[in-house]
Amino acid sequence: MKKRNKPEDTWLLDAEVQYKIKEVKSRWEVSLVFMDTKDPKHILIQKIGDYRSKRLAEIYAVNIMKTAAKDARGTQKVNKNAYNINNN
Repeated sequence: MKKRNKPEDTWLLDAEVQYKIKEVKSRWEVSLVFMDTKDPKHILIQKIGDYRSKRLAEIYAVNIMKTAAKDARGTQKVNKNAYNINNN
């Protein structure tokens, strides 16, 4: 039997989970964004579905985000200063 969990995917246990909603061909596509709290450049984006209205997409996104996150209260955060962003 093949192993289901890969050792290189253990960072997902401590990842911050957020959702992203965008309109694609008159449907609202929901994606989960996993960000490593120790290495902010380590990101995984997983599409989870598309819905007919933006409100429905938001409801599903929040529910799935809380289910996927190890820390449902949202206390695990990525340091925003870790990204070198120049606004000029």
